[in-house]
Amino acid sequence: MADDWPETPPSTDIFADDLLSGETALVTGGGTGIGEAMALAFADHGADVAVASRDMDHLEPTAEAIEARGQDACATTVDVREKEAVDAMRDTVLEELGDISVLVNNAGANFLTPLEDLSANGWRAVVGTILDGTAFCTISVGEHMIDSGGGSIISMGATNSVHGAPFHGHSGAGKAGVHNLMQTVASEWAKYGVRANTIAPGVIETEGVVEAAGGALPEQILEQVPADRFGTPGDCVPLAVFLASAASAYVTGGYYAVDGGHLLLDSPY
Repeated sequence: MADDWPETPPSTDIFADDLLSGETALVTGGGTGIGEAMALAFADHGADVAVASRDMDHLEPTAEAIEARGQDACATTVDVREKEAVDAMRDTVLEELGDISVLVNNAGANFLTPLEDLSANGWRAVVGTILDGTAFCTISVGEHMIDSGGGSIISMGATNSVHGAPFHGHSGAGKAGVHNLMQTVASEWAKYGVRANTIAPGVIETEGVVEAAGGALPEQILEQVPADRFGTPGDCVPLAVFLASAASAYVTGGYYAVDGGHLLLDSPY
């Protein structure tokens, strides 16, 4: 194991402040955790940013923080499992901000349960949010990107999609579908200038993940991470900024694990 493995430096220490100047990003699940960190980083680098989720109480502070950085913001509620609601979200963002050149599919759901106890409603709630939501947002916003000459779609996968996902098989299955979908988008829409990539976090210590784990992340999982620490939302941010920018103009269809080497082992559990 590594000793004192460093945290990723802030994107503002790595990239030019105006790297995303002229871009307009939409981040689903943008009011908390990784999504919030990405939304604020995009604003730090000159992008106008829309954030969306089911809870406006989470979104308003993020939108205020974006505006405090000198960028235009939009906060809108959405249930990504409903195609009509997704289309309405897209139209609201286009009306308020005028464009969507970057889409981050970050809305997610998860809870721990053995498969034999997983109800049909539980399956639908998680897979519907992760996979249906990513598909609906991608297709809806993709229509605009195709018409406007291109854009960057970044979808949040997870390393639990590569191996089996004990006690969260619904999430692992949904995330595996996200990776496949992004590869399809990358191959079909390259001719329109649309890029699609997947960021796959490992064990990232967010409030949602800790809550799903019952209040604390098990130490036996940490023993399987060569970097010898859990990830933070900030570990995912620089990669998202890069994929949102023109610096990744020839990068599409990629799958990028942010996991401290977790996938290098035979099993993540």
